[in-house]
This record gives sequence, structure tokens and C-alpha cells, in this order.
Amino acid sequence: MTPRNMNIGPFQMRSLAAAAVLAASGAAQAVPVEADMYFQCTYPLIGQQPLTANIQTDMPESIGVGEATGAFTLNITATAEGNTWQGLSLVGATTIEGSAEADSTVSGNSLSLPLTIPLGIPVTDIAGVSGPFDLVATGDTPSLTFTESNVGMVDIFVEENMSLAMIARKADGTYVDFGSAWHDPNNPEVFLVDCVMDQARMNDNGVTNLLHSFEVETVAVEQNIDVDMDELDFGQVQGGLTEMQTVTISNTGGQPLGINGVSIAGADASAFMQTNDCTTLAQGESCTVDVTFMPTGEGARSANLVIESDDPDSPTVEVAMSGQSVLAPEPAMTVDPESVSFGSVTVGTSKDSSVTIGNEGTAALTITNVSVGGADSSEFIQSNDCVNVAPDATCTVSLTFTPAGEGAKSATLNIQSNDAATPNLDIAMTGTGISNSQEGVEMTYALSGSTHIKKAYGDVSLSGTIDALLDLASGDFTADLALDPSSGSFRILYGWKLVTADADIEFEPVGETTGNIGAGNVLTAETQMYIKLPKVKMKFFGISLPVGGGDECRTSEPVSIQLASPEGESFDPLGAGGNLVGTYDLPGLENCGGLTDLLNVFMAGSGNTIELSLDPQL
Repeated sequence: MTPRNMNIGPFQMRSLAAAAVLAASGAAQAVPVEADMYFQCTYPLIGQQPLTANIQTDMPESIGVGEATGAFTLNITATAEGNTWQGLSLVGATTIEGSAEADSTVSGNSLSLPLTIPLGIPVTDIAGVSGPFDLVATGDTPSLTFTESNVGMVDIFVEENMSLAMIARKADGTYVDFGSAWHDPNNPEVFLVDCVMDQARMNDNGVTNLLHSFEVETVAVEQNIDVDMDELDFGQVQGGLTEMQTVTISNTGGQPLGINGVSIAGADASAFMQTNDCTTLAQGESCTVDVTFMPTGEGARSANLVIESDDPDSPTVEVAMSGQSVLAPEPAMTVDPESVSFGSVTVGTSKDSSVTIGNEGTAALTITNVSVGGADSSEFIQSNDCVNVAPDATCTVSLTFTPAGEGAKSATLNIQSNDAATPNLDIAMTGTGISNSQEGVEMTYALSGSTHIKKAYGDVSLSGTIDALLDLASGDFTADLALDPSSGSFRILYGWKLVTADADIEFEPVGETTGNIGAGNVLTAETQMYIKLPKVKMKFFGISLPVGGGDECRTSEPVSIQLASPEGESFDPLGAGGNLVGTYDLPGLENCGGLTDLLNVFMAGSGNTIELSLDPQL
């Protein structure tokens, strides 16, 4: 038996419930279905004991192709028999709760589909029980839709194996400990039980693992229009010239789709023209509409491509169209970054940086001059390879800061070009000269590692750099920490089901990282940062949907992390570097949307760990 994480809930009988997804959603000729299935379950202390699962639901005798079954409620009464009550009484258990997973198969033409359905059960009182007892489980099913390839009889089979994850509690509320071999290592309250279908009892009672059979029937599917473009953006086009794009119209339905008309409407309809070969589309067929943007003058142009058809659900589909009419090709200069900070640099040494010049326009960008000016211009040097920059190309300006004395320094990088909108662009450059009188040494370290979020059972990869200033005499240092954006997958409980949440993660340092390299070259450090979640998605039935995040989604206060060399290891600041480990508390999140409170339940908390490796960049 392999321990694993389970929802704390009832017997979540996937094997028994799969069939029921075909019921009570309005499917034709639904009939009551009831069946008993027999299992042998291996428990702590008492070994194998019988369990009978009585399944009740409504299922269709037939269902049409393309008809969604919808969700419905499944009712299962699991009767624990034999000496089960004695085993629980022996350890002083007064209540029981739990969950289960088992397998089932929906089988038919071109179909062999396993399904899982969660079932919920409240805490069940077993105090004073002296014989078989019932656990009544209910749950909502997913929806199924069948295709033409599935037409014919479909059988629902209950598979032989089922795994239970249960919690037995004493009168004082504490859980019963059956020994570590029986318990889930990730949820120590849960003990794990394997069940196997009891074929002897199945035969004695004249039943098989076939729960129900129904027929999938062919149903005429309406015509359905599908347009492959939501919008057309023609970008910049010189007046008097043209640009063409193509829209494809398809019929994804089952009946012929009539295209009644294609036209252009809107304020600037005359700037666009369309031609098409669309009449009637059989199932699976498509046609194309060629749209030409033919602007005159100068300025933004917009209109709508209007497609009319006999699709009963979407008789009119509109595609937004836009473009920019320009008198002639123009360059458009961009710079990255828009300002440069060199940080602290020891007097007499240098630090390099760079600025990238790009061209987002339609004509070549000519860089006519690059120069450095300002109060401290002599301490900032530039060199570049920028002359003519083609559209969508870049060039680089290399920068070097060499402070001649202590204190704040500033200068301006001036870029002159043929960009009519920005012929002169200034980029601020700053830096601070610091004394080397205390034998300060500047070091840059490449950072790699990971952090484990305890409550969410998730790991996040970490990478970045640390620029440190080390006082060799005292061992003290200050550092600027820069962590790269990352991402992680986490398991959180949504309703009665564990779902996967995928999050984009960013780090915003607060102040400098400080620390000391002490006796035995043992490093200790403290750093603070906000952790931000700009995007959070959850997976429901295999589909990833956005549920929160945003520019303001972050921890409500800075995360404070204490780091140290692992026990028995040392840190070589000027040689091999070394490793750091630590633990920290994760504050609650704020401004993350409607599910902020849910995210905090499974993110905020203590016991989170971090492991880093620092590699000097000598």
C-alpha cells in the first residue's frame, strides 16, 4: 500500500460513482438504479473484514450524441461489517470520517474511460456500536458528452480495487494512531486501508461488477459557425498602400451552415475591403474571407467585419478591425532600461552596465549621437555600436562607472536620433562611490536553489544574483539581492477536492541583505522581501482557469528570512562560495481577488524551508 494525500471526507468511491454521471441531468428515460457491491478491506489490528456498498442513483436507458449528462447527486451507503466495529472499539474510537478512491470504467465503442467522483460524508458517531454500521456518502458527478464514434451500448463496470483514507477519533477529539506504517506521511491523522472486491460474495449473491448498461444514440447536431479570428490588427500601413489578412469561417456542427452575407460596417468602413467564397458549408467545411486595409491620409482606422449565417445561436458574428494609416514609414525608438543605477562601487574600481536601443517603427532608426553629460560625467564612460537600427532590431550602449571619490554621483546619457517623436532622449545614470579604507571587497554571486511551501505541498525554483560588499576585517557584509521571476504548482483543497494551483511568482526585496561570516567561515544573513503572485490559475477537470493574482497581489507584510551555512559546512566568499539554508513564516496574501482567503488557508503559515547555493562570479 502506498500512502498518499487524500481529501478528508467520505468514501470517495470513484469506482462506484463513474456510472452515475449519466443520470438525473434530463437524459431521456432515466430509471432508478440500485446495486450492491462486496469488498474485503484490510484494517489495522483486525486484518481483512467485509464491506458492502449499496449504490443508488438514476441512470438513462439511452442518451444522444452531443448531449451533456450534467451533474447529479450519487448516494452510496457503505456498510462496515464483520469485526470492524470491534477493532474501532478496541482503540477507543467514537467517531470516524474519511475518503476513498476506487476505479471504474465506462466502456463502449471507441471508449474506455476511467472516472473519479468525490463523495462527502459528515463525521459519523460510532460510540456504542456493536455490529455492522453505515457510512452514507453523497456527491456530485462531472458531466459526460458522447460522440458519434461511441454510438451503441455502453457498459459501466466497477473495478476490483479501492483505497480508503480514514480518520478515527477518540472521545477527546484526538486521532487514533495505528502506527506509522498505516498512516499517510503527509497527513498523520489519516490511516490507509486497501479493499479488494470479494468475488466469492459477489458470486453467492448473483451479481457482477457490471453496474448498468445504456445506449448512445445518434442525434442530429445543429449547424455551428466558427470564426478563427476575434480581431484583425493591420498595424502601420502607409497611405496609398494595402495590407491583406484572411479570416477562415468553418462549420463545426452537424447540419449545413448557410452564410447569408459578409459585409464591412463602422466609421472607417471605406478603408477596408473584403472578398469571399462563402455560400453553404457542409459539416467540417470552411471558407475564407480576404480583408484588405487600404488607408488614405494619416491616423487610426477601425471597422467591423460582419458575418451573417443561419447558425441558430450566433446568427451574426463581428470581427473588429483596426489599422494605422501613416504618411510614410517612421522609426520609433525604445530604450531598456529607462534609467541606470550602478549601486555602490568602491573608489578606484569600475562597474559595467548597458542600455539597449530598439526600433519599433517601420523605417530605419538612425542614431546620430550618443554622449554623456552632467555634473559627474567624467566618471561615466559609454561606448556603442549604434548607427542604423532596422525595424525590430536593437543595438547596445555599454556603460562603465568608475567613481573618483566617495558620495553620490550622477550623469545623463543622451541619445540623438531621427525619431521625430523623440529626437533627443536622456537616460539618468546614478551610482555611489564608497571608501576602500576598510578593505571592502565587492563580490557578485550567482544564486540557485528552491523553497518549499509547507501548507501547499509545493516547491518553487529560485535563481538570481547577489551583489555583496564584504568587510574582510569584521566579516560583515551588505548585499543587493535580485531574484528572477519564477512559478510553482501547489495543491489546495477546493470544496472536497484537492486541485492544482499554478502561480507566477515575483520577489520584491525590502532594503539590503545583511549578515556576517564568523568563526569557522559560518555565514549568517537576514533578508526581507515581498512575495508577489501576479497570476494564479487552478485546474478543474484538466482545464486551467485564472482565479486570482494581479499587480497588487502580494504578502501583506515583508517575508523575513534567516539564512545560515548548513551544520558542518563553511562558506568561502572569495573562492568556492557555499550553501545556505533557512526557515521562515509566510504572511497572508492581500489584494489577490475573490479567492484571497482560500489561497491564504493553504499558503500562509510557518515551517517553510529554503535552500540556496551561492557561486562567486570571479
